[in-house]
Amino acid sequence: MVEMKDYKTLKIEEREDGISIITLNRPERLNAISIEMTDELFEYINLVEKNYDIRVIILTGEGRAFSSGLDLKEAQILWKRKVPEEYLKYKHARTKDKVKRTIIGQKNLAEVMMKLRKIPQPVIAAVKGSAYGGGLGLALASDIRIAGESADFCNAFIKIGVSGADMGSSYWLPRIIGFSRAAEFMYTGRSIKADEANKIGLVSRVVTDDKIVEEAIDMAKNILKKSPMGIRFTKEALNANIDAQSLETAIRLENRTQVVLLNTNDVLEGIFSFLEKREPNYDKW
Repeated sequence: MVEMKDYKTLKIEEREDGISIITLNRPERLNAISIEMTDELFEYINLVEKNYDIRVIILTGEGRAFSSGLDLKEAQILWKRKVPEEYLKYKHARTKDKVKRTIIGQKNLAEVMMKLRKIPQPVIAAVKGSAYGGGLGLALASDIRIAGESADFCNAFIKIGVSGADMGSSYWLPRIIGFSRAAEFMYTGRSIKADEANKIGLVSRVVTDDKIVEEAIDMAKNILKKSPMGIRFTKEALNANIDAQSLETAIRLENRTQVVLLNTNDVLEGIFSFLEKREPNYDKW
């Protein structure tokens, strides 16, 4: 049975096979990130972090864009001295101090990026059309990025007079595409199309737009065939060792991880399924 959760700015499809598809659902605004979308993303990611039945997450956008980034029309309203009545339901919008209001809004959205990395489930971003600004941030915070042919990545922050370092971009971009390319991308604000993104390693592969979610589901199904504990421990090690101080430090964590996993039923099932030439049937978490 497929379970659909009810949000105003997101479409959530929790499939019975353990895949959850999060679709940013403001197509009329190219899925621009609003306060409401930020809150809903944060709420759902917190829920799914503790849901052991969900083992892989796919993040995509409704319509012709992944996300055009922060909703600047809404941001302009919140930067005004007097905030309209409909925004006063958001606690941080009630303060009369514009700086405090902006700081809280900035932190809330940045927290979503960190949560995507923290959750134990692998996150696959299926990107078509624009992934600009905060939309780029969401894609970078994902573990794997698949691009549709129309995908267009842009570190757009620098174009509106603020720093090009935002939403984790200054952390992820040098690690993904190298310092020189990251610096050019962030200083100039130029966009990177799908083919170039694939060439420089920003994405894992490029497929036609109509196949983007299907490709992500196929990849998720491949991950689902692996040990649930093995995948969770692998993501944990990847996140820790990307900043490891040395090879010795990284291997120390890997050794401890392997010792734990070697004492699980999954290892026996993995070995016997290999010897018996069948698909493994791993324990649920």
